[in-house]
Amino acid sequence: MSVAETFHPDWVSPPGETIKDALAYKNLSLEAFCVEIGMALPSVEGLINGDLKIDVSIADRLADTLGSSRQFWISRETLYRTRVELRPVSASITFDTFAKQLPLKDMRSFGWFESYSGLSDRDAALAFFEDAPGDWQSSGSRIMDAVRFRTSFAHESNPAAVAAWLRQGVLRAREIDCATWDAKALESAIPSIRALVRQKDPMLFFPKLVDICRECGVAVVFVRTPKGCHASGATHFAEENKAVVQLSFRYRSDDHFWFTVFHELGHLILHPANRLFVEGKEYEATEEEDEANSYAAQILIPNTFDAELQAVGKDFKAVMRLARRIGISPGILVGQMQNRGILRHEQLNFLKERYDWAALQAITP
Repeated sequence: MSVAETFHPDWVSPPGETIKDALAYKNLSLEAFCVEIGMALPSVEGLINGDLKIDVSIADRLADTLGSSRQFWISRETLYRTRVELRPVSASITFDTFAKQLPLKDMRSFGWFESYSGLSDRDAALAFFEDAPGDWQSSGSRIMDAVRFRTSFAHESNPAAVAAWLRQGVLRAREIDCATWDAKALESAIPSIRALVRQKDPMLFFPKLVDICRECGVAVVFVRTPKGCHASGATHFAEENKAVVQLSFRYRSDDHFWFTVFHELGHLILHPANRLFVEGKEYEATEEEDEANSYAAQILIPNTFDAELQAVGKDFKAVMRLARRIGISPGILVGQMQNRGILRHEQLNFLKERYDWAALQAITP
């Protein structure tokens, strides 16, 4: 099945979003796509941003190059144009409509409504999203829309649940006093953060991570994901001069956790102008995500170890020795070797450190 055939949109996004996802899926550059589809770069850029409409001729070329059928691409175009004309702006969405999409049961069970005791779930959710009466749209429905536009073709997530998760991150971040956001200070602090990766206990390393980052204007928070939110991490700004790195410990293993940490920090260092990144399988593959992935991989295992990485083999003792030389945990090394195709994903997983929810709850402010 092609990537196009798995996409069934229920929001307003141009067909170009599907095209970008398909290009990433096929590992096809924009320049190569221009050649294959027989269109100049300005026309392709117009196609991706929605300025150029998909007609029958273009639909045939897309079908030949990216898959699916002429009818799929024509329908995708028609659906987009129709919904652009009919879709109400976020500000006109009622809170009751928004609340119906929220994971209210998890929000209450996770303790997010503790400050609103005695209120119904609906009223507690409204208070949760409001800093002042009537302003829930900016922290609720508009964030939901921003998440929708970043969601990829594998759209199993609930954007309202992601918005709630991000909102809880903002509220957690307010509990952390930070210096003014400073990207250069953060970049200088990376070696100190990397020095934490061999520690096993989150009660030991997480407070140190928080303290190092707060001196750079970054609030690091742990927020467990509710039903419908599959994010492993996010980077956003709670205030103009206060960045938030939000971590979910979703996979509860040291390799996933520390890769996510350096991925998010990479976004802040490499892409400070973009105010929102959410990480997970449902989110679009972009050049920025590739850059953050490369940054995290290089921080964890510098290129100088590439030859040893290829030669170490499956001997777990040799892997542990190499991890010690690199200065990372054996679990992180195994995870990176799996991601790079050196090990199969089922190999040496016993070397990964696993976190349990009780330990993670103890680090929550």
